[in-house]
Amino acid sequence: MSYDGAPIIGETPVKNLYLNGGWCYGGFKATPASGWTYAHTLATGTPHALNAPFALDRFERGATIDETGSGPMPNSR
Repeated sequence: MSYDGAPIIGETPVKNLYLNGGWCYGGFKATPASGWTYAHTLATGTPHALNAPFALDRFERGATIDETGSGPMPNSR
């Protein structure tokens, strides 16, 4: 599970290494769509518009995904 509870989908700093993981509690429901957008990313080398916000570098940029009710402490605000 990622720090913000959202998945990490896309390239890593290692050349030709991509990641689709870090899903929190509801990942099983989203895997069909994530597989489709992940396949686009692998085939084109660019993130699909739907998975672009879930890039690994969002943590470095300070652009974590803020979703109430998700993450390691879902009941905290």
